[in-house]
Amino acid sequence: MSQFQYRAKRFLRRWYWAAIFLTMVGCSTGALAAEAEAGSAPLPAHEAVYEVLRRGDKIGEVHVSLAQDEGGIWRYATETVATSRLAKLLRVSAEESAQFVWRDAHVVPLTYRQVARAPMRTRYWQHEIDWQRGTTATQTHEGEFELELEEDLLDSLTLRLQLAVALQDPANRGQDLKFRVIERDEIEDQYFFYLDHEPVDIPAGCFDAIHMQRFRREGSSRNYDSWHAANFQWLPLRIVQIKDGDPELDIRLLRTSIDLGEDDC
Repeated sequence: MSQFQYRAKRFLRRWYWAAIFLTMVGCSTGALAAEAEAGSAPLPAHEAVYEVLRRGDKIGEVHVSLAQDEGGIWRYATETVATSRLAKLLRVSAEESAQFVWRDAHVVPLTYRQVARAPMRTRYWQHEIDWQRGTTATQTHEGEFELELEEDLLDSLTLRLQLAVALQDPANRGQDLKFRVIERDEIEDQYFFYLDHEPVDIPAGCFDAIHMQRFRREGSSRNYDSWHAANFQWLPLRIVQIKDGDPELDIRLLRTSIDLGEDDC
């Protein structure tokens, strides 16, 4: 194996898992959408761009959008695009999206999809959630199955939105929060542990923030630290994945259509 092939294989494996990391009550979808009013959403439609650093070197960007369609359905989507030369050469990418409606300031998920593409290796899963039947039809690269639904269920993407809504309440800032989340083949408890109240300095500015830690389970690549501030509607300003005690991926807000106001620090 040549040195380039070795580097490409090693880089591809790391980017692939980075892409996986980055990249979720008796009513029909139509009825749920009919309940959603245009002005009732607790978070605004917006776009945002994050830079992705791996051990200090920029390897990509995450493009995020939150929008509502004419039928009242909301869509939250992220696309991870390569910016480093090797990542672009290998054509690696990741996408994640969720459709949902708001009900009483809580996400009601309808669909979830995640795809991570790399040469000779593509992983995906998607959920089609049927609240009328009380089940989700799930497709993955490993097969198909069904899961029974629970009330107040989230996917791994809309989890970010629900956390932001929770942090709108001052009583939750400084508290550990628990959510029920549908993963690829199971529903599980996931947590955001409060760590600190501290400034976070990122390309988009410096903000007085709440520092949280998402915990799925010990050793999970979905565990990460995140920082949230009122300036960005309590959505994540920064996400850091820790591996073996050291920062592995650092995802920092570059710009957004939301007015962030003046720096806090």
